[in-house]
Amino acid sequence: MVNDRIALTANQLATLATLANGIIPADETDAGAASVNAAQRLAEKIQAGVNAKLYLAGLERADRLANQRYGGPPATIPPAQVHDLLAAVRDALPAFFKQLRIDVSALYLSDPAVWQRIGFPGPSSQTGGHPDFDQPQK
Repeated sequence: MVNDRIALTANQLATLATLANGIIPADETDAGAASVNAAQRLAEKIQAGVNAKLYLAGLERADRLANQRYGGPPATIPPAQVHDLLAAVRDALPAFFKQLRIDVSALYLSDPAVWQRIGFPGPSSQTGGHPDFDQPQK
């Protein structure tokens, strides 16, 4: 069997990074999706064929919408316009937007360094649960 890896272009990678960083933007806590290298990790999955057709269609649509609305590719537009672009992509291709949001969120929230930054003590399944589960969290 031949390995038919999908090669993403530099523009597709930049668009993916812009969209991922729009899902979880940088703030005073961390660099958002970029802090877990979400775009590169998603690119590896796409290149291996995971949801590739959906992602390729979404990246193409995002690029086309950005060029039509803002006169350039997604990587060149300011964060407020990325937010608007994501809304337009959501409306045009809801399945792509949903998959992107799920994947970026899962990558971000599965990172132990993020847990530490947001005050999550980590999984408790091996210890029988958190001892303060019934107390308001701070």
